[in-house]
Amino acid sequence: MLRIPWIAKRKNTEILKELKVAQEWLLNNIKARKPSYFGHLKRHDSLEKHILEARLESKRRKGRPTRRWTEDIKEWLQISPTEAGREAQKREVFRRRVREATSTQTCQDE
Repeated sequence: MLRIPWIAKRKNTEILKELKVAQEWLLNNIKARKPSYFGHLKRHDSLEKHILEARLESKRRKGRPTRRWTEDIKEWLQISPTEAGREAQKREVFRRRVREATSTQTCQDE
């Protein structure tokens, strides 16, 4: 968009100011879209659903555990991923919950 060469040493904050985009825009966009995609996956029988629900038996790696999708859903919607999956079967109920969660998050961020 701005035709900035990849070798240019510019900070992301400068570029966002130039584009007149709020810094939190990307995170808020993700927080709005991720739960709705989770609901879509839970309603349909697909490979992605099986991957999301799969449990691998292996040794625990060193260091901090990686952040999981279900942890984001639990934190953002304030319900367990299992309960969110049940609610996702009722599309309108789940959409209402996602809208409420994203609207309260943007209010808390400001």
